[in-house]
Amino acid sequence: MESKKYWVALNMVLGVGKTLFHRLVKHLGSPERVFQAGRRELMQVAKIGEKTAREILNFNVDKNVEREFLLMQKYGVSLVTLDCPDYPPLLKSIYDPPPILCYKGGKLADFPVPLAVVGTRALSSYGRIVAERLCGSLAEAGVCIVSGLARGVDTLAHKAALASGGTTLAVLGCGLAHVYPPENASLQEKITHSGAVISEFPMAMKPDRNNFPARNRVISGLSYGTVVIEAGEKSGALITAEFALEQGRVVFAVPGNIYSPKSRGCNRLIKLGAKLVDGPEAIWEELAEPVKALLDQITPDAPDLSGLSLREERLIAILSAEEQHIDTLTEVSRLSPAEVSSTLVQLELKGLARQTEGKMFVSNCAST
Repeated sequence: MESKKYWVALNMVLGVGKTLFHRLVKHLGSPERVFQAGRRELMQVAKIGEKTAREILNFNVDKNVEREFLLMQKYGVSLVTLDCPDYPPLLKSIYDPPPILCYKGGKLADFPVPLAVVGTRALSSYGRIVAERLCGSLAEAGVCIVSGLARGVDTLAHKAALASGGTTLAVLGCGLAHVYPPENASLQEKITHSGAVISEFPMAMKPDRNNFPARNRVISGLSYGTVVIEAGEKSGALITAEFALEQGRVVFAVPGNIYSPKSRGCNRLIKLGAKLVDGPEAIWEELAEPVKALLDQITPDAPDLSGLSLREERLIAILSAEEQHIDTLTEVSRLSPAEVSSTLVQLELKGLARQTEGKMFVSNCAST
Protein backbone atom coordinates (compact mmCIF):
# COMPACT_ATOMS: atom_id res chain seq x y z
CA MET A 1 0.00 0.00 0.00
CA GLU A 2 2.88 2.36 0.75
CA SER A 3 3.85 2.50 -2.92
CA LYS A 4 0.29 3.62 -3.74
CA LYS A 5 0.14 6.26 -1.03
CA TYR A 6 0.61 9.29 -3.26
CA TRP A 7 -1.79 7.97 -5.90
CA VAL A 8 -4.48 7.71 -3.23
CA ALA A 9 -3.58 11.12 -1.82
CA LEU A 10 -3.77 12.95 -5.16
CA ASN A 11 -7.09 11.24 -5.91
CA MET A 12 -8.45 12.71 -2.66
CA VAL A 13 -7.42 16.34 -3.23
CA LEU A 14 -10.39 18.63 -3.77
CA GLY A 15 -10.46 19.97 -7.33
CA VAL A 16 -8.19 17.30 -8.83
CA GLY A 17 -10.28 15.32 -11.30
CA LYS A 18 -9.05 12.62 -13.67
CA THR A 19 -7.91 15.03 -16.38
CA LEU A 20 -5.92 17.25 -14.04
CA PHE A 21 -4.52 14.19 -12.24
CA HIS A 22 -3.04 12.92 -15.50
CA ARG A 23 -1.83 16.38 -16.49
CA LEU A 24 -0.06 16.85 -13.15
CA VAL A 25 1.64 13.46 -13.30
CA LYS A 26 2.70 13.94 -16.91
CA HIS A 27 4.19 17.37 -16.14
CA LEU A 28 5.89 16.50 -12.85
CA GLY A 29 6.69 12.79 -13.32
CA SER A 30 4.75 11.01 -10.56
CA PRO A 31 2.05 11.56 -7.92
CA GLU A 32 4.76 11.75 -5.26
CA ARG A 33 6.57 14.44 -7.19
CA VAL A 34 3.32 16.47 -7.35
CA PHE A 35 3.30 16.77 -3.56
CA GLN A 36 7.00 17.67 -3.53
CA ALA A 37 6.49 20.53 -5.98
CA GLY A 38 6.26 24.14 -4.90
CA ARG A 39 3.63 26.65 -5.88
CA ARG A 40 5.58 27.93 -8.89
CA GLU A 41 5.97 24.42 -10.36
CA LEU A 42 2.32 23.59 -9.80
CA MET A 43 1.13 26.78 -11.45
CA GLN A 44 3.03 25.82 -14.61
CA VAL A 45 0.57 22.95 -15.13
CA ALA A 46 -2.15 23.97 -17.58
CA LYS A 47 -5.56 24.88 -16.13
CA ILE A 48 -4.68 24.06 -12.52
CA GLY A 49 -5.86 27.31 -10.93
CA GLU A 50 -4.65 29.00 -7.75
CA LYS A 51 -7.27 27.34 -5.54
CA THR A 52 -6.42 23.77 -6.59
CA ALA A 53 -2.68 24.43 -6.29
CA ARG A 54 -3.28 25.62 -2.74
CA GLU A 55 -5.33 22.48 -1.98
CA ILE A 56 -2.38 20.31 -3.06
CA LEU A 57 0.14 22.34 -1.06
CA ASN A 58 -2.00 22.22 2.10
CA PHE A 59 -3.02 18.55 1.79
CA ASN A 60 -1.84 16.42 4.73
CA VAL A 61 -0.80 13.27 2.85
CA ASP A 62 0.09 11.06 5.82
CA LYS A 63 -2.99 11.86 7.91
CA ASN A 64 -5.53 11.59 5.10
CA VAL A 65 -4.04 8.48 3.49
CA GLU A 66 -3.77 6.69 6.84
CA ARG A 67 -7.48 7.29 7.40
CA GLU A 68 -8.24 6.02 3.88
CA PHE A 69 -6.15 2.86 4.33
CA LEU A 70 -7.84 2.14 7.66
CA LEU A 71 -11.24 2.37 5.97
CA MET A 72 -10.07 0.02 3.21
CA GLN A 73 -8.88 -2.45 5.81
CA LYS A 74 -12.15 -2.18 7.76
CA TYR A 75 -14.30 -2.92 4.69
CA GLY A 76 -11.97 -5.48 3.10
CA VAL A 77 -11.23 -3.28 0.10
CA SER A 78 -8.26 -3.67 -2.25
CA LEU A 79 -6.67 -1.06 -4.48
CA VAL A 80 -5.25 -0.99 -7.97
CA THR A 81 -3.54 2.00 -9.60
CA LEU A 82 -3.15 2.84 -13.26
CA ASP A 83 0.50 1.73 -13.28
CA CYS A 84 -0.33 -1.75 -11.90
CA PRO A 85 -0.42 -4.83 -14.18
CA ASP A 86 -3.76 -5.82 -12.58
CA TYR A 87 -5.50 -2.66 -13.81
CA PRO A 88 -8.33 -3.67 -16.21
CA PRO A 89 -6.84 -3.42 -19.74
CA LEU A 90 -10.04 -2.24 -21.46
CA LEU A 91 -10.51 0.60 -18.98
CA LYS A 92 -6.84 1.52 -19.22
CA SER A 93 -7.23 2.11 -22.97
CA ILE A 94 -9.85 4.89 -22.68
CA TYR A 95 -9.05 8.60 -22.59
CA ASP A 96 -8.23 9.74 -19.03
CA PRO A 97 -8.93 6.45 -17.20
CA PRO A 98 -9.50 6.59 -13.42
CA PRO A 99 -6.07 6.81 -11.74
CA ILE A 100 -7.14 4.41 -8.99
CA LEU A 101 -9.85 1.82 -8.49
CA CYS A 102 -10.98 0.54 -5.11
CA TYR A 103 -12.60 -2.88 -5.25
CA LYS A 104 -13.95 -5.64 -3.08
CA GLY A 105 -14.03 -9.15 -4.54
CA GLY A 106 -11.99 -10.83 -7.25
CA LYS A 107 -9.05 -9.22 -9.04
CA LEU A 108 -10.32 -6.95 -11.78
CA ALA A 109 -8.08 -8.48 -14.43
CA ASP A 110 -9.66 -11.91 -13.82
CA PHE A 111 -12.88 -11.19 -15.76
CA PRO A 112 -11.83 -11.57 -19.41
CA VAL A 113 -15.14 -10.92 -21.23
CA PRO A 114 -17.00 -8.02 -19.55
CA LEU A 115 -20.18 -6.62 -21.10
CA ALA A 116 -22.18 -3.68 -19.72
CA VAL A 117 -25.95 -3.96 -19.25
CA VAL A 118 -27.87 -0.81 -18.28
CA GLY A 119 -31.38 0.58 -18.46
CA THR A 120 -34.25 2.30 -16.72
CA ARG A 121 -34.86 2.19 -12.98
CA ALA A 122 -38.63 1.85 -13.51
CA LEU A 123 -38.74 -1.05 -15.93
CA SER A 124 -41.84 -2.77 -17.28
CA SER A 125 -42.66 -6.47 -17.01
CA TYR A 126 -41.26 -6.83 -20.56
CA GLY A 127 -38.01 -5.18 -19.50
CA ARG A 128 -37.83 -7.44 -16.46
CA ILE A 129 -38.19 -10.60 -18.57
CA VAL A 130 -35.59 -9.42 -21.09
CA ALA A 131 -33.08 -8.44 -18.40
CA GLU A 132 -33.41 -11.73 -16.55
CA ARG A 133 -33.28 -14.01 -19.60
CA LEU A 134 -30.67 -12.13 -21.63
CA CYS A 135 -28.28 -11.57 -18.72
CA GLY A 136 -28.78 -15.14 -17.54
CA SER A 137 -27.88 -16.51 -20.98
CA LEU A 138 -24.85 -14.23 -21.32
CA ALA A 139 -23.56 -15.12 -17.86
CA GLU A 140 -24.00 -18.84 -18.49
CA ALA A 141 -21.85 -18.47 -21.62
CA GLY A 142 -19.01 -16.90 -19.63
CA VAL A 143 -19.72 -13.19 -20.10
CA CYS A 144 -19.15 -11.03 -17.02
CA ILE A 145 -22.13 -8.69 -16.58
CA VAL A 146 -21.09 -5.11 -15.71
CA SER A 147 -23.65 -2.65 -14.32
CA GLY A 148 -24.16 0.05 -11.72
CA LEU A 149 -26.16 -1.64 -8.90
CA ALA A 150 -28.95 0.92 -9.40
CA ARG A 151 -32.61 0.07 -9.02
CA GLY A 152 -34.32 -1.52 -12.02
CA VAL A 153 -32.35 -3.04 -14.89
CA ASP A 154 -28.99 -2.83 -13.09
CA THR A 155 -30.23 -4.82 -10.11
CA LEU A 156 -31.89 -7.45 -12.29
CA ALA A 157 -28.77 -7.78 -14.45
CA HIS A 158 -26.59 -8.50 -11.41
CA LYS A 159 -29.13 -10.91 -9.93
CA ALA A 160 -29.56 -12.83 -13.20
CA ALA A 161 -25.81 -13.24 -13.55
CA LEU A 162 -25.52 -14.60 -10.01
CA ALA A 163 -28.56 -16.88 -10.41
CA SER A 164 -26.97 -18.37 -13.53
CA GLY A 165 -23.73 -19.11 -11.70
CA GLY A 166 -21.89 -16.39 -13.62
CA THR A 167 -19.81 -13.36 -12.67
CA THR A 168 -20.75 -9.70 -12.38
CA LEU A 169 -19.06 -6.36 -11.65
CA ALA A 170 -20.91 -3.49 -9.94
CA VAL A 171 -19.54 0.04 -10.36
CA LEU A 172 -20.68 2.50 -7.68
CA GLY A 173 -21.16 6.25 -7.72
CA CYS A 174 -19.88 6.53 -4.14
CA GLY A 175 -17.05 5.23 -1.98
CA LEU A 176 -17.09 1.61 -0.85
CA ALA A 177 -17.78 2.57 2.75
CA HIS A 178 -21.36 3.15 1.57
CA VAL A 179 -24.07 0.96 0.04
CA TYR A 180 -26.26 2.58 -2.59
CA PRO A 181 -29.10 2.04 -2.98
CA PRO A 182 -29.33 0.81 0.64
CA GLU A 183 -31.80 -1.99 -0.17
CA ASN A 184 -29.10 -3.66 -2.28
CA ALA A 185 -26.80 -4.30 0.69
CA SER A 186 -27.15 -8.10 0.53
CA LEU A 187 -26.84 -8.09 -3.28
CA GLN A 188 -23.66 -6.01 -3.05
CA GLU A 189 -22.21 -8.55 -0.62
CA LYS A 190 -23.14 -11.48 -2.90
CA ILE A 191 -21.45 -9.77 -5.85
CA THR A 192 -18.15 -9.66 -3.96
CA HIS A 193 -18.18 -13.48 -3.91
CA SER A 194 -18.86 -13.90 -7.65
CA GLY A 195 -17.26 -10.80 -9.09
CA ALA A 196 -16.38 -7.44 -7.57
CA VAL A 197 -17.78 -4.10 -6.43
CA ILE A 198 -15.77 -1.17 -7.77
CA SER A 199 -15.38 2.56 -7.15
CA GLU A 200 -12.98 5.26 -8.33
CA PHE A 201 -14.00 7.49 -5.42
CA PRO A 202 -12.43 7.83 -1.96
CA MET A 203 -13.90 5.42 0.58
CA ALA A 204 -16.02 7.95 2.49
CA MET A 205 -17.42 9.70 -0.61
CA LYS A 206 -21.23 9.77 -0.32
CA PRO A 207 -23.56 9.10 -3.28
CA ASP A 208 -23.91 12.32 -5.25
CA ARG A 209 -25.69 12.95 -8.54
CA ASN A 210 -22.49 14.48 -9.95
CA ASN A 211 -20.68 11.17 -9.42
CA PHE A 212 -22.96 9.07 -11.57
CA PRO A 213 -21.83 10.22 -15.05
CA ALA A 214 -18.28 9.30 -14.00
CA ARG A 215 -19.61 5.94 -12.77
CA ASN A 216 -21.33 5.38 -16.14
CA ARG A 217 -18.09 6.16 -17.97
CA VAL A 218 -16.31 3.42 -16.00
CA ILE A 219 -19.13 0.93 -16.67
CA SER A 220 -18.73 1.36 -20.43
CA GLY A 221 -14.95 1.63 -20.24
CA LEU A 222 -14.63 -1.72 -18.48
CA SER A 223 -16.67 -3.45 -21.18
CA TYR A 224 -16.41 -4.65 -24.77
CA GLY A 225 -19.87 -3.24 -25.41
CA THR A 226 -22.95 -1.80 -23.72
CA VAL A 227 -26.45 -3.30 -23.90
CA VAL A 228 -29.34 -0.91 -23.18
CA ILE A 229 -32.59 -2.53 -21.98
CA GLU A 230 -35.46 -0.04 -21.77
CA ALA A 231 -34.52 3.62 -21.54
CA GLY A 232 -36.54 6.79 -21.74
CA GLU A 233 -35.45 9.79 -23.78
CA LYS A 234 -33.49 11.26 -20.85
CA SER A 235 -32.35 8.03 -19.20
CA GLY A 236 -28.91 7.86 -17.58
CA ALA A 237 -28.43 4.64 -19.53
CA LEU A 238 -28.13 6.74 -22.69
CA ILE A 239 -25.19 8.57 -21.11
CA THR A 240 -23.46 5.21 -20.70
CA ALA A 241 -24.20 4.43 -24.36
CA GLU A 242 -22.69 7.77 -25.41
CA PHE A 243 -19.55 7.05 -23.43
CA ALA A 244 -19.33 3.60 -25.06
CA LEU A 245 -19.45 5.18 -28.52
CA GLU A 246 -16.75 7.69 -27.57
CA GLN A 247 -14.61 4.81 -26.32
CA GLY A 248 -15.01 2.90 -29.59
CA ARG A 249 -17.15 0.16 -28.05
CA VAL A 250 -20.22 -1.53 -29.53
CA VAL A 251 -23.64 -0.26 -28.44
CA PHE A 252 -26.55 -2.72 -28.37
CA ALA A 253 -30.21 -1.87 -27.77
CA VAL A 254 -33.25 -4.00 -27.07
CA PRO A 255 -36.26 -2.82 -29.14
CA GLY A 256 -39.43 -1.97 -27.24
CA ASN A 257 -43.04 -0.96 -27.53
CA ILE A 258 -43.23 2.02 -29.91
CA TYR A 259 -45.95 3.57 -27.73
CA SER A 260 -44.08 3.21 -24.43
CA PRO A 261 -42.04 6.20 -23.15
CA LYS A 262 -39.69 3.68 -21.53
CA SER A 263 -38.67 2.37 -24.96
CA ARG A 264 -38.05 5.65 -26.75
CA GLY A 265 -34.38 5.80 -25.81
CA CYS A 266 -33.65 2.26 -27.02
CA ASN A 267 -35.65 2.63 -30.22
CA ARG A 268 -33.85 5.90 -30.97
CA LEU A 269 -30.46 4.24 -30.44
CA ILE A 270 -31.42 1.57 -32.98
CA LYS A 271 -32.46 4.25 -35.49
CA LEU A 272 -29.05 5.88 -34.98
CA GLY A 273 -27.19 2.65 -35.68
CA ALA A 274 -27.04 0.66 -32.45
CA LYS A 275 -27.12 -3.12 -32.91
CA LEU A 276 -30.66 -4.44 -32.41
CA VAL A 277 -30.74 -7.20 -29.80
CA ASP A 278 -33.35 -9.91 -30.29
CA GLY A 279 -31.40 -12.55 -28.38
CA PRO A 280 -27.86 -13.48 -27.27
CA GLU A 281 -26.91 -14.35 -30.85
CA ALA A 282 -27.14 -10.68 -31.85
CA ILE A 283 -24.39 -9.96 -29.34
CA TRP A 284 -22.17 -12.91 -30.31
CA GLU A 285 -22.23 -11.71 -33.93
CA GLU A 286 -20.67 -8.37 -32.98
CA LEU A 287 -17.91 -9.68 -30.73
CA ALA A 288 -14.41 -9.62 -32.20
CA GLU A 289 -12.80 -12.99 -32.94
CA PRO A 290 -10.25 -12.69 -30.08
CA VAL A 291 -13.15 -12.10 -27.66
CA LYS A 292 -15.01 -15.14 -29.01
CA ALA A 293 -11.82 -17.14 -28.51
CA LEU A 294 -11.72 -16.05 -24.87
CA LEU A 295 -15.33 -17.18 -24.43
CA ASP A 296 -14.48 -20.55 -25.97
CA GLN A 297 -11.84 -20.99 -23.26
CA ILE A 298 -14.39 -20.31 -20.53
CA THR A 299 -16.27 -23.55 -20.11
CA PRO A 300 -18.99 -23.24 -17.46
CA ASP A 301 -19.44 -26.31 -15.30
CA ALA A 302 -22.22 -28.52 -16.59
CA PRO A 303 -25.05 -28.89 -14.08
CA ASP A 304 -24.75 -32.03 -11.98
CA LEU A 305 -27.88 -34.07 -12.54
CA SER A 306 -26.65 -37.15 -10.71
CA GLY A 307 -28.30 -38.33 -7.53
CA LEU A 308 -31.63 -36.64 -8.18
CA SER A 309 -34.75 -38.01 -6.59
CA LEU A 310 -37.60 -39.23 -8.82
CA ARG A 311 -39.59 -36.06 -8.03
CA GLU A 312 -36.61 -33.85 -8.90
CA GLU A 313 -36.09 -35.70 -12.18
CA ARG A 314 -39.76 -35.30 -13.04
CA LEU A 315 -39.70 -31.53 -12.48
CA ILE A 316 -36.37 -31.07 -14.26
CA ALA A 317 -37.90 -32.77 -17.30
CA ILE A 318 -40.78 -30.25 -17.27
CA LEU A 319 -38.88 -27.05 -16.45
CA SER A 320 -37.46 -25.03 -19.34
CA ALA A 321 -36.03 -21.61 -20.16
CA GLU A 322 -39.62 -20.38 -20.41
CA GLU A 323 -41.23 -19.25 -17.16
CA GLN A 324 -43.87 -21.62 -15.79
CA HIS A 325 -46.19 -20.99 -12.88
CA ILE A 326 -46.01 -23.39 -9.93
CA ASP A 327 -49.66 -24.36 -10.56
CA THR A 328 -48.76 -25.44 -14.12
CA LEU A 329 -45.85 -27.51 -12.82
CA THR A 330 -48.19 -29.15 -10.30
CA GLU A 331 -50.73 -29.97 -12.97
CA VAL A 332 -48.24 -31.35 -15.51
CA SER A 333 -46.13 -33.29 -13.00
CA ARG A 334 -49.19 -34.80 -11.27
CA LEU A 335 -47.46 -34.27 -7.93
CA SER A 336 -49.21 -32.66 -4.99
CA PRO A 337 -48.73 -28.92 -4.42
CA ALA A 338 -46.70 -29.66 -1.27
CA GLU A 339 -44.45 -32.10 -3.17
CA VAL A 340 -43.87 -29.62 -6.01
CA SER A 341 -43.10 -26.79 -3.60
CA SER A 342 -40.59 -28.78 -1.53
CA THR A 343 -38.96 -30.29 -4.63
CA LEU A 344 -38.53 -26.88 -6.25
CA VAL A 345 -36.77 -25.67 -3.10
CA GLN A 346 -34.31 -28.57 -3.40
CA LEU A 347 -33.69 -27.81 -7.09
CA GLU A 348 -33.03 -24.16 -6.25
CA LEU A 349 -30.57 -25.14 -3.53
CA LYS A 350 -28.74 -27.33 -6.07
CA GLY A 351 -28.63 -24.47 -8.56
CA LEU A 352 -30.74 -26.36 -11.11
CA ALA A 353 -33.78 -24.05 -11.07
CA ARG A 354 -34.66 -20.53 -10.03
CA GLN A 355 -37.77 -18.65 -9.09
CA THR A 356 -38.70 -15.42 -10.83
CA GLU A 357 -41.49 -13.00 -9.94
CA GLY A 358 -44.97 -14.28 -9.11
CA LYS A 359 -44.18 -17.95 -8.31
CA MET A 360 -42.80 -18.51 -11.79
CA PHE A 361 -39.92 -20.95 -12.26
CA VAL A 362 -37.27 -21.55 -14.94
CA SER A 363 -34.61 -24.17 -15.44
CA ASN A 364 -30.91 -23.39 -15.07
CA CYS A 365 -30.13 -26.41 -17.24
CA ALA A 366 -32.09 -25.47 -20.35
CA SER A 367 -30.78 -23.31 -23.17
CA THR A 368 -32.62 -20.06 -23.88
